[in-house]
Amino acid sequence: MEAKKFIDEKSGILAEYLDFFLMRKLSYSQLNHFLWDTLREWDNLDIYDESTGSCKEQVFWYLLFELKNWSSQQIFSNRILRQQLHTGALFLQGQGVKPYNCIGIRPITEYLD
Repeated sequence: MEAKKFIDEKSGILAEYLDFFLMRKLSYSQLNHFLWDTLREWDNLDIYDESTGSCKEQVFWYLLFELKNWSSQQIFSNRILRQQLHTGALFLQGQGVKPYNCIGIRPITEYLD
């Protein structure tokens, strides 16, 4: 599978899971499980090109990183962070603009092992 196809498939799922999480209909544990599965699948693709192919891909990796970086408690206690995450989810669903200062980069595969 190529990178673009992977991002196209996973971005809709990420946006949906993120929406459910922000509405408290999905636990952080469930969201985290999806995030790790996504990183494992990416690692299995053996893509070594570090450049992102589109704004959509940048937002995808940005959201994934932010969700791995912050705890559930930190996300729900920070209104600005929640808004950034929500804006990113909308963008992935084709319903908005790219979040302000959103810089997402591909994980380097060799460091995921």
